[in-house]
Amino acid sequence: METEIKLLNKDGIPACVEIILQTKAGSNPEEVKKVLELSLAENIEPLNPDYYVLWLNDEIIGISGLYYDYEDPIDILWMDYFAILPKFQRQGYGTKMLNNLERICGNKKVRMLCVFTDKDGALNFYKKSGFEICGEIKNYYPENKPRIWLYKNLV
Repeated sequence: METEIKLLNKDGIPACVEIILQTKAGSNPEEVKKVLELSLAENIEPLNPDYYVLWLNDEIIGISGLYYDYEDPIDILWMDYFAILPKFQRQGYGTKMLNNLERICGNKKVRMLCVFTDKDGALNFYKKSGFEICGEIKNYYPENKPRIWLYKNLV
């Protein structure tokens, strides 16, 4: 099976919204759709994220984003909506997407990649991929789940 990672385009938004909702990387379909649409808007660099879509043959199976937080130094980027369809998880596709983001960060001279999560599976994936926990807010989410910040030094 052949995989390819491409930049998100307008036609990929519905499939990406569905992936984000299925994986609970987001919960409000209108908000997710709006964020993805705004990412394609012009003249709002560098704040709008770039989203990368993972294709398996002719199906979108994953999405990952990179964005700059205006409160951080320019050499720190954040991951956003990092999600793989559940039936394709634990098959190396997440690693492929993360390697793509790290390559992009290298090209942009980024020294640190950051992400936050509340999911045990994602937390384990990030730790295995070299991320370290740098902070946690207990009972942040309604289900009494924590919000966990992770980072990975890239240089």
